[in-house]
Amino acid sequence: MFQKDFSSTFLFRLVALLLWMFLIFVFSSMPGSPYAFDPGPWYLFERKGAHVVEYFILLILAVRFFSVLYKGHPKNSVLALSFVFCLMYAVTDELHQFFVPFRGSKIQDVLFDGLGASLAVGVLFFFRTTRLFKKR
Repeated sequence: MFQKDFSSTFLFRLVALLLWMFLIFVFSSMPGSPYAFDPGPWYLFERKGAHVVEYFILLILAVRFFSVLYKGHPKNSVLALSFVFCLMYAVTDELHQFFVPFRGSKIQDVLFDGLGASLAVGVLFFFRTTRLFKKR
């Protein structure tokens, strides 16, 4: 029974993580505009905010997946592994955008991705250290 629970949980979390990574890949595959324009502050806020939200969610899904894969390892190690995983995916995502028409690679986008992952680490750390979500 335990093995069945482990495999179904593992599979569900793996599929959720891979689907979110695929969604990020699809967004990154959309060609940019061939016309030069001066984006306003709301446009930049929306674009950079999307990076933060995408990688916030990616880190949460990565932690959930790696916590099953590395059950019994310290939670801080799983959190660190998940963070490095997200940063590596952010770098490869920007490399992929280099080959998409009218898009480019920007180190600042990796920094915004890292910000999203960092915020998720902070939220998880906060909830882990408070009694709000501890099992009774």
